[in-house]
Amino acid sequence: MSMAVIQVPSSLRRYTERQARVTASGETVSAALQDLTRAAPEMHSHLFVGGQLRPFVVVSKNGTDIRLLQGLETPVRDGDEIRILASIAGG
Repeated sequence: MSMAVIQVPSSLRRYTERQARVTASGETVSAALQDLTRAAPEMHSHLFVGGQLRPFVVVSKNGTDIRLLQGLETPVRDGDEIRILASIAGG
């Protein structure tokens, strides 16, 4: 099982005990994010809706937007960096 480092945006760090970087295991970006949300279940609804990433959540692997790779099925290797960018909407 591969271990990735996930960069958590400040708006979601309340779910990771204020940690900006956490590790998660998984062979794909989807599996790593699912591992993250198992450890921080409150974060799941902020990232996903109907099994897909929320429209304004952008995820990158090693600096490349996963939408330009294989989406949530992008493979993950040990040490890969997954960055979550969550937009905050205001009115």
